[in-house]
Amino acid sequence: MGREPELGRALLSSVNTMRKISLICFLTAALSVVSPSQSRPVAEQNARTAPDFMNRSVIYQIWMRSFTPEGTLYATTTHLQHIADLGATIIYISPLNVHGYPSVFGPSTPYEIKDYDAIDPEYGTEADLKALVAQAHKLGLKVIMDIVYAHSANDNVLLNKPGFYRRTPEGKLIMSRWRTPQPDFTNPQVREYFRNNMLHWIRDVGIDGFRADVAGGVPTDFWDEARDAMDKINPNVIMLAEADVPEHQLKAFDISYNFPYYAALTAVVVNGESAERVRQQWQKARDSFPRGARFLHLNDNHDRNRADVVFGEKAALATSVLDFTLDGIPFLYNGEEVGDTTAPQQQSHVAIRWDIWKPETQRRTSIAGQQNVKLRFYKQLIQMRKDEAALTAGELTWVSNSNLDGVVSFLRKKDNDEILVLINLTNRISKVQVDVPASGYIQARDILKNRTLPASLSPDKFSYQLGAFDYLVAKRK
Repeated sequence: MGREPELGRALLSSVNTMRKISLICFLTAALSVVSPSQSRPVAEQNARTAPDFMNRSVIYQIWMRSFTPEGTLYATTTHLQHIADLGATIIYISPLNVHGYPSVFGPSTPYEIKDYDAIDPEYGTEADLKALVAQAHKLGLKVIMDIVYAHSANDNVLLNKPGFYRRTPEGKLIMSRWRTPQPDFTNPQVREYFRNNMLHWIRDVGIDGFRADVAGGVPTDFWDEARDAMDKINPNVIMLAEADVPEHQLKAFDISYNFPYYAALTAVVVNGESAERVRQQWQKARDSFPRGARFLHLNDNHDRNRADVVFGEKAALATSVLDFTLDGIPFLYNGEEVGDTTAPQQQSHVAIRWDIWKPETQRRTSIAGQQNVKLRFYKQLIQMRKDEAALTAGELTWVSNSNLDGVVSFLRKKDNDEILVLINLTNRISKVQVDVPASGYIQARDILKNRTLPASLSPDKFSYQLGAFDYLVAKRK
């Protein structure tokens, strides 16, 4: 009720986001699915081996201009306990480098970098970043930086350096889709500069890795070379590609964004298309990426309107359950855990309204002490994933049900553990029969709702009634 006008505004505000996604998808499609150094298709090769913690990770994005009212590294450091208490394991921080003034989009955006070697005074200093990383490590958190190498600000300090940017034969800058200059990665000096830039943050500041913005706009062999150099300092560096390029996970990257997944969620929940799109997208990704590839599953981030606005509050929770039970790496955008609906703003400071969430005592406290139903839900969701190895290291098998247009259903299995996941992606009640034996789920435990399931009424197939945007995560006894 009352969600339609708000949703319309949210979709209209997402035009620039969809343009960016379209470009990234175009870059992905333009790249061959056969590795240039291999005769076999990428999908027939194995993804790079990652440390064990990777599959158990939960990534939490901090947008510096939103996470705290101050928008500084120092202020963010004082609130890291909130993320640790939530249960996330990797913090990804939006771009921190000095950005250009003014931006071609109007006010400055962190994605137009003026100086790759310095922290923007808006956020603090390199010493502040080092202190943040040290505190995160004390809390058992890893920190990755957002790097923007595919394009720069129009006043980048390197623009006068010969051969550093792509130019026409007449010497005119070749601009990106965002009307920003593009480094020329055919120049070995450019590659050396950016490789050393990455090494600095790892070696001298203690950064644990990077999220590469528009990773498909930079040659894959650059990322491969950078990976070799970083591995000599820290072989467990985390590399997250903002792209869905299959070749990336052969060597350079550990995780890839999964834009078609978000598109499938939107098509199903917002546009009413069949829930089969989720399974079809899952299969398509695995048919094109290396075996064992890791995908980022998200329903919210800085390029989109908030999940509660786009999907609606109940559907946002249902899609989060899907994010955390599929085989992949779940992702939370700061404020999602308390249902923040403040529209993301890249060009200005719009702080998350943490103060409106109060504990049962109705007293205002620091964000580390705030409690509400949604926050408890996300803590439970993350804890479930930590407790159940089948959700992080188990195989995923899709199973059929009697309402495939509305309900997704699959099993996660590891050794003797088996978990059945049912998620209703519609606003209608749905009673489904699932192609698993009813006898196997008599007295099964509903993990998220902390209850024991009643015996199925069906003599053969498991049956269950799901409310609107309802879900079941049931562990077999």
